[in-house]
Amino acid sequence: MSDGRPLTPVLLRMLEGRVGSTLVMQLLGSSAAIAFDREYPFENSYLTYLARLASQLDRDPSETDTMGDLVYSSDRRIAPLPFVPRTVSAPELARRALGALWGAFSESVVDRRAVRYYAEKFWGDVEPLHGAGLRPIVIDLVRDPRDIIASIRAFNAKTGIRRFGRDQVETDGQHLARLVVGMGFRLRQMDSPVGASHAVLRYEDVASDLYATARSLGRLLGLELDPGEVLSAQSSMAGHMTSPSVEASVGRWRADLSDEEVALVERRLGPAMARLGYETVTR
Repeated sequence: MSDGRPLTPVLLRMLEGRVGSTLVMQLLGSSAAIAFDREYPFENSYLTYLARLASQLDRDPSETDTMGDLVYSSDRRIAPLPFVPRTVSAPELARRALGALWGAFSESVVDRRAVRYYAEKFWGDVEPLHGAGLRPIVIDLVRDPRDIIASIRAFNAKTGIRRFGRDQVETDGQHLARLVVGMGFRLRQMDSPVGASHAVLRYEDVASDLYATARSLGRLLGLELDPGEVLSAQSSMAGHMTSPSVEASVGRWRADLSDEEVALVERRLGPAMARLGYETVTR
C-alpha cells in the first residue's frame, strides 16, 4: 500500500535530444515501482507542466492580461496573477502550490501500491523542486556533441519533420549554431551542484552495455531493472534509430560533419567535452 508520501521524481536532464533518453526511459519502465506514461516517445512530462503552472503565481503581474480576461471571462488560459498580491507572499505561494500539486499528483497515480518513483525527461530548473520539498534524483544524459548533431540531422531526414529546433531557423548552419549554444548552456547547468542524488550517464556507455547501466541505476534507486525486457523490444523501436548498430552510432560525426562544423563545435564546447571524456581533433 502507499505510505502517503509523495513520489520521488527521477529526472532525466538531457544535453540535447538523441542522447539515449528514450532507451533509459524504457529501462526505467521495466520496474513497476516507477510511474510514467509508457507511450513512445515517453515525453508526457507531468512535473515540468506542474512546475510551470505553479510558477505563474510568482511572475510579474505586468506580464499578464486583465482581470476581465483571466477571472471573469470564459477564457480558460492560465497566466500570472492579474494584480499585485498583498495578502500573500507570491514566492511562498508558488512554493507551497508546487508541493501541494505534486502531493495531489502522487496520490492520483493509478494503482499506487507498488509505486515509489516517477520518471520524466526534464528540461526545467531543479531548484524550485527543492524549494517545494520534492527531493528529486537527477540523472544527466550526455553524448559526444558532434554525434548529437549528426544524429539529429539523420533523424529529421528519416522522419521528414524538422525537429530539435530546425523549424525555427532557415539553414543547417544556423541550426548548428543554435544547438551549440543550447548545449553550452546545459553543460554549464550540469556542472552546477544539484543538491540531490545525482548520476551522469554517457550515451556511449548506456548503448554499448545496457546491463551495466541497469546495475548502476538499480543501485541508485534500490530497484531491479530488466535490460532484457528492453532489448527484446528493440525491433519495435527501429523507427527511432538512425544507425544500424551502436558501433556505427559512435563517432559518426567523422563522416557526417564537415571540418568547419567540427571546428565550430570544438571551439565552443571543447573544454566541457574533454571533462566528459570526448577527445577533440581541432588544432
